[in-house]
Amino acid sequence: MNKSGWLVLYFLTLFADLVLISLNMDSLRFATKPLLVPLLAVYFLSAGEAMPAKQKAWMYGALLSCLLGDVLLMFDHLFLSGLGCFLVGHIFYIIFFLTIRYSNPPVPYCKYHWVFLNAGAVIGYILFLMPYLGNMVVPVIIYSLVISIMLQSVIHAFHFRYQRMAWYCAGGALLFVLSDSLIALNRFYHPLPAGGVQVMLTYGLAQAGLVYGAVQYYRR
Repeated sequence: MNKSGWLVLYFLTLFADLVLISLNMDSLRFATKPLLVPLLAVYFLSAGEAMPAKQKAWMYGALLSCLLGDVLLMFDHLFLSGLGCFLVGHIFYIIFFLTIRYSNPPVPYCKYHWVFLNAGAVIGYILFLMPYLGNMVVPVIIYSLVISIMLQSVIHAFHFRYQRMAWYCAGGALLFVLSDSLIALNRFYHPLPAGGVQVMLTYGLAQAGLVYGAVQYYRR
């Protein structure tokens, strides 16, 4: 199969998973959801030849952590463990994109307006959820801070004016934040209409954006 074929297969599997969610056939999702990240990893392996070995290691660390998180979050009693896996995955993504930033001369300037906007949004969101979190206050705060740093690491890694692949990565990071925000709303505040579909759609597009954008950056 050619490189783009793996990406097509990824989106077909994502679509199948979304259909299963909408039909409330969660038991069959064990054949779709755990397959998503491995398909993306195979695409990354086949298309990321130009990427330095250390960068590949950070990306594979992120994808492996997310795969474990995907599986654990399929069991409600393992929610905290799944959250921990995704936390580790975001740390790998942070290192990956910081490495790009400091090897992408001239080093992209700091976008202070995005830093303050992001900080304000995170603080506001945490304050909104605080009354509903119970004993999950500390884990949610820590996770929120880490994923906001992941978003900032992506925004500050590229020169957006002439590195167009940056928009895929930034879109992926933003969708990741949105997906996790929807999970928190759905779990702690109030069930969302078609919440499962919204979460999985944003998550699937997020992972694809991050990986595809990274591959395109090193294929310049």
